[in-house]
Amino acid sequence: MKIAYFSPLNPIKSGVSDYSEELLEYLAGYGRIELFIDDYRPSSSWLYDYFRIHSYRRIFENHGKNDHDVHIYHMGNNDVHSYIYSVCLEYPGVVVLHEPVLHHFVFSQTVGNNRLREYLRELDYCYKGERSSIVKSTLEDRDENSWYEYPLLDRIVDGSMGVIVHSEFARQKVLEVNPLARVRKIPSHYAPPPEDHMRSPELVREILGFRPDEFVIGSLGYMTSSKRIDSLLRVFARIKARGNKVKLMLVGKIMPGCEAARWIEDLGLDEDVVFTGFVDTRTFREYLNVPDIFVALRHPSAGETSGSVVKMMGAGRPVMVSDHYAFREFPDDCCVKITTGEREEEELEEKLLFYIENPEERLELGCRSRQYILTNHDIQLSARSYAEFAAEVLSG
Repeated sequence: MKIAYFSPLNPIKSGVSDYSEELLEYLAGYGRIELFIDDYRPSSSWLYDYFRIHSYRRIFENHGKNDHDVHIYHMGNNDVHSYIYSVCLEYPGVVVLHEPVLHHFVFSQTVGNNRLREYLRELDYCYKGERSSIVKSTLEDRDENSWYEYPLLDRIVDGSMGVIVHSEFARQKVLEVNPLARVRKIPSHYAPPPEDHMRSPELVREILGFRPDEFVIGSLGYMTSSKRIDSLLRVFARIKARGNKVKLMLVGKIMPGCEAARWIEDLGLDEDVVFTGFVDTRTFREYLNVPDIFVALRHPSAGETSGSVVKMMGAGRPVMVSDHYAFREFPDDCCVKITTGEREEEELEEKLLFYIENPEERLELGCRSRQYILTNHDIQLSARSYAEFAAEVLSG
């Protein structure tokens, strides 16, 4: 099987970049793969040893007449996927939906580029008679939360040969759009890091300035407004005020809408929060072994399966997640689920205090988390499932 593979790759700062580079190493055993990218040079040198890398424009220049059996398109809800969206609508293939909402992406591509008519046409295609009410929410009221209610998936699902998702929640969202869609759930994979090339957790903790007797709470990944960092900081401040020896570790690039620096200053936590900003893949893997527990809330949410959460659980650390959408599919005994809404902070504080005071329970939960991920998110199984689904789509 010859595969044309469309995805952002490093140095493009996207979780999909890491996902693809991990998957490609295993997927390469199932066929010949050529990579199609935008205007940049991939930073991972090993890719050049195993794959031919082209500009996506080659597909248009050849009017799609390339000798590939199937195209695989990785699609996310942000602008780094713009070229992928344009190609997949023109030349259908298998689309990997990393989140079952594309409204933010479509809005940015259309309204954000002064192409209002295209946005209205998309609303008509997906929601027909509802256009006026949606326009009031998204354009007049500028209610970005309403975007989550209108995924704008119809065109990409209708035009695809097959769709891959990472959760049952996302699978149902695709089938709501098109009950006849060929859709396969392949869980977001876990790729165990090469431990022999990593610094020890004790050394990394020391470098970051954490003492051995301090309890470290971690939040890793892009810092968006939906990650509930403001709630986490308020809860952390209350827990510290009780006399607990705690530190907070924030790892990731701050995105628009998340004012973490101001919140930290307002709460007087400058000495208690270590904020690293964006880190490379190797450092991110090392940092996964530092916190005693992770907080990975997400509300509102596009219903995506968080690759960062899978990595946290795979590292054998307890993880606290928001109790909705794809997160709800994790077994209750493998993570801590926090209710969204008015009781969010109260519940988060209560659960954090419990695991600070009960280290044995915390370690047991971490072990269960790791075993679940190793069993159900095996990257070798993911690669095989990709190949099997592609063959199934072609035979159909």
